[in-house]
Amino acid sequence: MAIMNVERLAKQCEYPACSHRRRVWRVWLDPVRGYTLGGHWYCSPECFEQALTAEVGQLLEAKPQAPAVTHRAPLGLLMLSRGFVDNEQLKKALKAQKDSGTGRVGEWLRHIGAVTEEQVTQVLGWQWSIPVFPLKESRRFLECAHLVPFPLLEVAEMVPVHHIPNSHHLYVAFIDRINYSALYAMEKVLECHTEPCLAVQSQIILALNELRERHRAQEILVDNISEPAEMAGSILAQVLRLGAMDVRVSGFDGLIWARIVSSSGYDDMLFQAQRNLPEFFGAADSG
Repeated sequence: MAIMNVERLAKQCEYPACSHRRRVWRVWLDPVRGYTLGGHWYCSPECFEQALTAEVGQLLEAKPQAPAVTHRAPLGLLMLSRGFVDNEQLKKALKAQKDSGTGRVGEWLRHIGAVTEEQVTQVLGWQWSIPVFPLKESRRFLECAHLVPFPLLEVAEMVPVHHIPNSHHLYVAFIDRINYSALYAMEKVLECHTEPCLAVQSQIILALNELRERHRAQEILVDNISEPAEMAGSILAQVLRLGAMDVRVSGFDGLIWARIVSSSGYDDMLFQAQRNLPEFFGAADSG
C-alpha cells in the first residue's frame, strides 16, 4: 500500500501548462484517475484535450514516410533475365506503355498475355526483396484483419495476413507499393512490429471484399471535422462517454485514427482530414 502511495505521489501531469503540474500532492489527495495518451499521463480532461490537439496537429503536418532511395533493376529486365518474357514481348509492352503514357510495364506484359498476375507479383517481390504471401491458400487474414479499421485497409489497399501475438509481429500484404506511413501508424496504435509483404492484386481485392461484408468492431467514422481541436474534442467526448482512460492516436495520408481503450474493449474513431475516402463514409490497380 505504501508503494502505491509513493507511485501516485510521484505521478505528474505531462501537459507543460498544467496548473497542477508542480503540485504532485494533488494526485494523492484527489482520487483523480487521469488519462493516458501514447504512454503519457494527464491529470484532467482539460490537459488531456490540449495534449490530444497537439498530437493530432503534428500528425496532420507530418509528411508521408518513404523508403530509402535504392537502385533496383527494372521490372521488365528482371522478367527477361528470369525467362518470364522474351525480347519481343518486352519491347511490345514497353512500346504500348510509351504510346499510352500510362500504366506500368508489368500491367502491359499482362495485357499482351506474356505473363500472369502471379508472375508479376513474384518478380516484384524479388525486385524489392520482400516476401510474397500466398493469400489464395491462406485464410489467416480473417483472424487478424479486425485489428485495423476496415476503411484504413481499403484506402491503403492492404490486408493484415498473419499475426503472432507472442512476439507482437503483424505481417501486412500490399499490392505493389508499401505504404510505410500506414505501417508506422499500425505500430503506434497496436503496439506491435509490422512486416510488409506482397500479395497478388486480385487476391487482395477479394480479401477486402470479404472483409467488407463481415461484422466489424465499433468504428466511428467522422468526415465533417478537419481541425485538430475539433477532433480532440470529439475524441474526448467519446472517452468520457465510455469511461475510458487510455487513447492511442496515429494516422497517415491525412487520416487520423484514434483507438479508445476501456475496460470493455476498444472503439476506433476515424477522421478524414485531407483526402477523399472511398464510399464507406459507407466503398473502395497496378501490376
